[in-house]
Amino acid sequence: MSQPQLTLQLPDDVYERVRRAAKGMKQPVEQALVRIVTAATPSLEKVPLAYRAELEALEDLGDDELWKKAQSRLPPAKERRLTGLLDKNQRDTLTDRERQTLTGLRADADRLMLLRSYAYLLLKYRGNRIPNLGDLKQ
Repeated sequence: MSQPQLTLQLPDDVYERVRRAAKGMKQPVEQALVRIVTAATPSLEKVPLAYRAELEALEDLGDDELWKKAQSRLPPAKERRLTGLLDKNQRDTLTDRERQTLTGLRADADRLMLLRSYAYLLLKYRGNRIPNLGDLKQ
């Protein structure tokens, strides 16, 4: 299967940076550019298939919608329940039913964290300033 070909014009300063990088990599400019673009763009290849469609859908959102996703949280009732069950789990006093509930809530929290992380990655990739940990509200 043939690979897509692309002809593009680079500003002189960008081409010079790519040329220097290629020289350092001991590769032709074209191969170096492929490596640079691969390293610089978001990839979902290592993400479990169960999450890919939802993450790919984020790529179609505008920045305002991505900011909302990036700042989303579990509903307060779920968050309280999760915190309570985690505390109980540390004391080793969970019932089997509570353990199942905790497993489901952890999966929800993990999924949300993955969505938030990818939303922030996309925002950063699009040139937005991403808050550091100290800037984020707890």
